[in-house]
Amino acid sequence: MLLFDFENLEDKKKEYEKLRQDIEKYNHYYYNLDESLITDQEYDMLLKKLEQMEKDFPDFKLDNSPTEILGGKSSEKFKKVKHKNPMLSLSNTYSMNDLRAFDLRIKKDTGENVEYILELKLDGLSISLIYEKGKLVKAVTRGDGSIGEDVTENVSQIFSIPKVLKKEIDLEVRGEIVLPLKEFERINLEREENGETVFANPRNAAAGTIRQLDNTIVKDRNLDCYLYNLVNPEKYGVSTHLESIDFIEKLGFKTTKVFTKCNFIDDLEKEIEFWDKNRKNLEYETDGLVIKVNEYKWYNILGFTSKSPKWAIAYKFKAEQKETKVLDVSFQVGRTGVITPVAELEPVNISGSVVRRASLHNMDEIERLGLKIGDTVLIEKAAEIIPQVVKTIFEKRDGSEKNIEYIKKCPSCNSDVIKEEGQVAIKCKNLNCQEKLKRKIEYFVSRDALNIQGLGNKIVEKFVDLKLIKSVTDIFSLKDYREELMSLDKMGQKSVDNLLNNIENSKNISFEKFFYSLGIEFVGKTTSKLVVKHFKTIDKIIDSSHEELMSIEGVGEKVASSIYNYFKDTENILLINEFKNIGINLEYISDEIVNNDFITNKKFLATGKFTNLKREEVKELIEKNGGIYLSSVSKNLDYLIVGEKAGSKLEKANKLGVKILTEEEFLKLKG
Repeated sequence: MLLFDFENLEDKKKEYEKLRQDIEKYNHYYYNLDESLITDQEYDMLLKKLEQMEKDFPDFKLDNSPTEILGGKSSEKFKKVKHKNPMLSLSNTYSMNDLRAFDLRIKKDTGENVEYILELKLDGLSISLIYEKGKLVKAVTRGDGSIGEDVTENVSQIFSIPKVLKKEIDLEVRGEIVLPLKEFERINLEREENGETVFANPRNAAAGTIRQLDNTIVKDRNLDCYLYNLVNPEKYGVSTHLESIDFIEKLGFKTTKVFTKCNFIDDLEKEIEFWDKNRKNLEYETDGLVIKVNEYKWYNILGFTSKSPKWAIAYKFKAEQKETKVLDVSFQVGRTGVITPVAELEPVNISGSVVRRASLHNMDEIERLGLKIGDTVLIEKAAEIIPQVVKTIFEKRDGSEKNIEYIKKCPSCNSDVIKEEGQVAIKCKNLNCQEKLKRKIEYFVSRDALNIQGLGNKIVEKFVDLKLIKSVTDIFSLKDYREELMSLDKMGQKSVDNLLNNIENSKNISFEKFFYSLGIEFVGKTTSKLVVKHFKTIDKIIDSSHEELMSIEGVGEKVASSIYNYFKDTENILLINEFKNIGINLEYISDEIVNNDFITNKKFLATGKFTNLKREEVKELIEKNGGIYLSSVSKNLDYLIVGEKAGSKLEKANKLGVKILTEEEFLKLKG
C-alpha cells in the first residue's frame, strides 16, 4: 500500500512555492514601495492558505516563511535601528467565530473571564517614538519587526506629535501615523493634476510621505498620529491597558479616545456592528477593531508567536465591493493639461451613495487592469471616499467588449497630446485649451489660494463658456460686466456685489497664498511659504538661479527645477506683469508669532458662520498669536468659537464642558 502520492506531493510543493513567492511579492510592494497590488482581504486569505499548507506539509516550510516574519524591510535611504522590544503585528480575522475561539482560548489559558479593551484599528504606518527626559530623540518605523528605519526628521514635522512632553521622562510609545481623509482626497486631486500616480489609499500615502527624503513634503501633507501602546508599562506603575492610555494622554499624546471595556463576546459583537456603520464618520481611515486583554499580568502567561501577541486580535471590516459594468470611458482635462481616463459605470449603490464614474488615472492603469468597454468590474471606495475599479472580472466577458483606444487628441480643444519621457500621464500642451483654463481658475480661486467665495466650479464653467473670462487675470475685470452678470440665472444684485467685493479683497491676500495659487507643479502651501519668505518679492524669485532655489532648506531638486522653469516661460512672466498692474500683493509680510497671553499654547476650534472673519482667518489669527487650532472637538480643546448655525460641534463641546466664545468675545480677548 502506497503511503504517499509522490506526484501529487510534488504538485503541492509547486503550489506552495508559487503561493509563498506571490505573498513575498505583495509584501515587498506593500511594505517597501507603499503600493497595494491586492486588497487586504485577498492578502489575508492567501496568508491563511499558506499557514494551512505549512500545517499539512511541515517539510515545505522555510525559516523565512511569510508566516513567521513581518513583511517589511528597512529602507536603504534611512539609517537602520534595532528595536529594543520587537514591534509585532496582530493576527487578524473577518469572522465572529474566530473571535469566539480567541475568547475561549483566553479563558482556558487564564482560567478567568478576563476584561477586554476594544479600540479602533487605524490604517496607517506604525511608528515607535522614543523620548529621553521628555524630549523626542528618535522615531522608528516597524520595518521587519526587529529592525526599522530612523525617520525622526520627517516625523518631527507632524504637528500632533509632541516634541517635548509634559514631564521629563524616559519612555517609548507606539502608535499609527495616518493621513486624514480630507488630505487624502486633496493630495490625490493634486497628484492627478500633475500627472503623478495617485495613492490607492491613505495608508500608502502616509507611508510614502514618511519615506520622503524631503521633509517639507511631510509638513505639506498634514499627517496626524494617534498613540495606543506604552512600552514596558510596569516601569511607570501601570497595570492595565486602559491605565496606560490615560497615562500617555496626560503626557500630551493624542489618542483616538475609543477604548471600550468589554467582558463578553456579545458586547464585542454589538460594538463591531456599531463601528462598521459609523467608521465612515471618522476623520481618518480605520479598517477594523482591535480586541486586547486589559490586564498586563496575563500577557506573559498568554505569550507570543514569532509575529503576534496571543493576548490581542484584530477584527477587520470587509470592504464593501460591488459589481457593475463599464459603459464607456471618457477623458477629462486638468489644469496642467493632464488628461485622465474616467470609467462611466452602470449606476451602483456603494457605501451609501450612487456611483456612476470612477477615475482610471492613466492608460497604464487601464493596461494593468486589462480593462475593456463593456467589462464587468469590481469597484469599491478608497477610504470610503473615492470610487475605484479594483479588478476586471474576465470570466464574465461575452465577446462584445471593445478595446479602449489610446487618446491622440485633446477631448476639449482637439490639439495633439503628448506623453513626456518618464511620465505616465498624457497631456494637452495647448495654452488656450478651454478645459485647462476652467481648472486653472478653479484652483486659483480655491480656499487655499485666493479664496474668492462666489466663484464656485459651476460659476467658473459658465463665465468661461460665455467668454466673460478668457484668462486668469480676467477675473479682476468682471467688475466691468456688472449688468451682464446680474442678468444671468441665479446671479442677483446681492450675489454679484458680494462676488465683486470678494474679488477686490483678494488683491490683499498674503504673498505665499498668491504664489501657491499660480499652480506651479510640485509647489504646495509649505513650499510656497518657504520660497516667498526667503526671497521676499516676486522679482527676486523671477531673477533667482536654480542654485539659489536649491539653497533653501526644504526645497529639493524637483521643486527647484519646476519653479526655475516656470519663470523662464515668457507667458508666465507676462502673466505676473498683469498681476502687478492689477495691484495684487506680491511682497512677503512677516507673520512671526505674536505672544498673546490669552491665545498662546491654548487649543481652539471654530464652527458656524462668522460676520467679520472667515473661518480660515480665525485659524490664521490663532496660529499667528501662538495658539493651536484643532480639527475636532475633544476634552483637550480649550475654547470653541461659535458663529451662526453652529451644530453638532457646539453640542459636543457643551457635553464635554469646553468653554464657548462668540466671534465678538474672541476678537475682544485677542486684543
